[in-house]
Amino acid sequence: MYLLKANKIRCAFLASAAVIIQVLCLLQSTYAQQADSIRSRVILIGDAGEMDMQQDGVIGHAARQVLTGKTTVFYLGDNIYPRGMGLPGSKEEQETKDIIKSQYTPFRKLAAPVYFIPGNHDWDKSGPLGLAKIQRQDSFLKEQGDSLLSMIPANGCPGPVEIQLSKDLVVIAFDSEWWVYPYAKETAAGTCDCNTKEETIEKFKILLEKNKHKMIVLASHHPFQSYGSHGGYFSLKDHIFPLTALNKNLYVPLPVLGSLYPLLRTTFVNPEDKAHPLYTGMINRIDSVFAGFPNLIHVAGHDHGLQFIKNDQVQVVSGSGAKHSYVRKGKHALYASTLPGYVIIDQLKNNYVRFTYYAQTDGKFEQVFTFVKEFIPGF
Repeated sequence: MYLLKANKIRCAFLASAAVIIQVLCLLQSTYAQQADSIRSRVILIGDAGEMDMQQDGVIGHAARQVLTGKTTVFYLGDNIYPRGMGLPGSKEEQETKDIIKSQYTPFRKLAAPVYFIPGNHDWDKSGPLGLAKIQRQDSFLKEQGDSLLSMIPANGCPGPVEIQLSKDLVVIAFDSEWWVYPYAKETAAGTCDCNTKEETIEKFKILLEKNKHKMIVLASHHPFQSYGSHGGYFSLKDHIFPLTALNKNLYVPLPVLGSLYPLLRTTFVNPEDKAHPLYTGMINRIDSVFAGFPNLIHVAGHDHGLQFIKNDQVQVVSGSGAKHSYVRKGKHALYASTLPGYVIIDQLKNNYVRFTYYAQTDGKFEQVFTFVKEFIPGF
């Protein structure tokens, strides 16, 4: 009797194990089929320039999404908080080196190319040492002797720069902070292909003509559309606790005076906010180049959240690599969140692109939004 029961238990265990193996094989096969349908993968992480639990979680999860030989990583600016790369001999030099290493090391270990786009904090938080600090960040990356690790554009130049990811997918990156930076930004003669806004616009036209039969990802730090504070939208917290804009821990209630902060910010506009003439001028001039082009995707950071905005344009905002701030779900937002996270763009075999948003909810990262954009041939 004992042997009979033991055999039954053993048979039941083997049957259960067989089912588990079949399920695992099915999942592995499904994943392989999905990966095989992807021509190229782009991982977008913005505003990740602070080594904290949020940054560690975002980068760690994103690194697990790397498809060998198909994945390229773009950091969308504000790569080093609070004021960019420490200059040689400064007390913050080593710390800032460690911050940027923490971002590229996990992906380079997996052989994924990594590109850093400049943000306003990389330009000395739009301060007078901006050009020196952005050039130092660039030179530090070059010192690593890794051809698949770089800043784009390089040397404090405005760009634009093209990165060909596949036959039908190209990233065109430019330094949007260069457009709004209020201090001297002239580089040494012969350093940059473009030195004025007029030359930059002409280069955009050349790159559009060259790549007009492809899907173009236009990458910058500043978004062309946003429902966050840089886009002119503010939370109740901004009205009641305005000092948190200076320090996240300054929860001093100023319910009446606090409402002056959003008002003043929209009246006396900062160049980092979309309402400023330098910012809107950049948008208008670059938009005029790509007007009517259907296969364009804007990607940016700057506002510390995740947004997918779709009207006559597609705007991806992936800015919650290490920070979070107010974002609302505006009229054209199909998704908006302040959760830590990042975005993946997959080019599929039919040249459509699939956007997948991952965010941390209840302590774990989950897929929270997906959208597929068709490719329109014959432009």
